[in-house]
Amino acid sequence: MKIARALLTLLAAIGLLAMARGSSMPGFAGGTGWLNSPALTPADLRGKVVLVDFWEYTCINCLRTLPYLRTWYRRYHNEGFEIIGVQTPEFHFSGERKHIVAAVRRLGVTWPVEIDANDSVWNRFGVHSWPTEMLFDQRGKLVETSIGEGNYQRTEYLIQGLLHIGNPKLHFPPLMPLLPQDNYDKPGAVCYPRTAEILMEHQRVANAPASGNPLRDYTYSAPSKFVDGQVYLDGSWHGNRQAMVYDAGGGFFGLKYHAIQVAVVMTPHRGEAERVNVTQDGKPIPRDDAGKDVRYAPNGASYVLVNASRAYDVVMNAKFGTHVLRLYPQSYGLAIYDVAFESCEVPGSTR
Repeated sequence: MKIARALLTLLAAIGLLAMARGSSMPGFAGGTGWLNSPALTPADLRGKVVLVDFWEYTCINCLRTLPYLRTWYRRYHNEGFEIIGVQTPEFHFSGERKHIVAAVRRLGVTWPVEIDANDSVWNRFGVHSWPTEMLFDQRGKLVETSIGEGNYQRTEYLIQGLLHIGNPKLHFPPLMPLLPQDNYDKPGAVCYPRTAEILMEHQRVANAPASGNPLRDYTYSAPSKFVDGQVYLDGSWHGNRQAMVYDAGGGFFGLKYHAIQVAVVMTPHRGEAERVNVTQDGKPIPRDDAGKDVRYAPNGASYVLVNASRAYDVVMNAKFGTHVLRLYPQSYGLAIYDVAFESCEVPGSTR
């Protein structure tokens, strides 16, 4: 679950963040494997500035931090900086090694990653949400905890400062500029109210019969009008406790939302690529409003090719607004787990 920024601010104010500043780095025992490195301990990392990044490769907020992590790793790794990515799964499939290996390769993650399939490291560090980043100095003492997106330039400033303490002869480049996606950190930024994240593990289908069992095959008939933030199904679907899975019937997964960006976590049946047609307000998504994973058929239809178990960037509206989104699976077994929304921008800026 991704905690809202307002709640994170409150938690910080009353001192309920994961670990106290100055605490020693806990160990990484209890994970189920490492990628890009042999298993590491705090003793192995002594003498380095270390950023421990608790992430989840399906999490939209985590994905938005990765350009900064990649840049910092490239700039500072040879100067004594290390990142430890701890992949703690939100869904049953996102704790599987094969999916994490594919995600690490696809996302350009080159630093050590520990697979924390049993939440052991997550619990030891006292983490509550993705992403959580903890910066430790060369003695293994906690310097800063960042929860959620943002705070990038302060974190890089601290990395530079700690490395300079270790070696005063080092010279550093200017801080990485904020990316357009992070306009909410800039002067004049506006974060509009947005539709709450929809986790199908906890979300009831709005047009489900009161007596129906969502874990069994059921044929749904969607109404013509939707309530914001509610999921509506059409055609034959069944649940698997964390997702709704398409059976047949030419139906769709629909919802009304207010936001700028929409990301959908989907998995294909048995790993086979599956096409999912997508409409916004009953029409193909305009190219100016399309997320990076949207493709277009020769006839102009917009669709997403679901070829891995991950989050898909479906909508990036040019302007904040209210819309109806429909996803039309084209083959059996397509599963939808989560729909997440973002709504921050600097009015008049370009993406």
